[in-house]
Amino acid sequence: FQGAKRLLQACFAQPGEEILTLTPVYPPFMSAPKNSGRVSTQVPFRLDAANRRWEIDWDSLEKAVTPKTKLFYLCNPHNPVARVWRRDELAKLGEFCVRHDLLLCSDEIHCDLIVDDLPHIPTALLGGEVAKRTITLMAPSKTYNVPGLGTSFAIISDAKLRAMFVRATAGIVAEVTCLGF
Repeated sequence: FQGAKRLLQACFAQPGEEILTLTPVYPPFMSAPKNSGRVSTQVPFRLDAANRRWEIDWDSLEKAVTPKTKLFYLCNPHNPVARVWRRDELAKLGEFCVRHDLLLCSDEIHCDLIVDDLPHIPTALLGGEVAKRTITLMAPSKTYNVPGLGTSFAIISDAKLRAMFVRATAGIVAEVTCLGF
């Protein structure tokens, strides 16, 4: 997935531009931007002690956006804080990205590992403008423990964004193996 994030950055954020994410998070969310000359902007979660869960600090998130912010990386569901995002939270994140003209990269690789009775809601299913600016990354590697197959995929509903992404993969991304299929 680090490779997919590098491709996204190459397509949609220039060197020196910012990629926003919530922390703590799986380390490549923070290292991929830095390793490609982009800026990793991190907003820490805040602990809601009464409900015993980590929440988005919306005020800090708003303050973190600058004119150089181009992408928002979301881990849905979240690793490592084990949050399954509610529809209202995803809608608010989507509205945030629309308002600030950010592309929303939703890494949903853990979606099949939910053990609670909470449903996973794919970010792009919010529809409308949110779906147009959402790039969903998925793979069987977590669910089926097959990371060696190197099989992952991006779901990009907007044709223009999808064409840009496909062009960026030319000569870089290997074909899916027989076992991957």
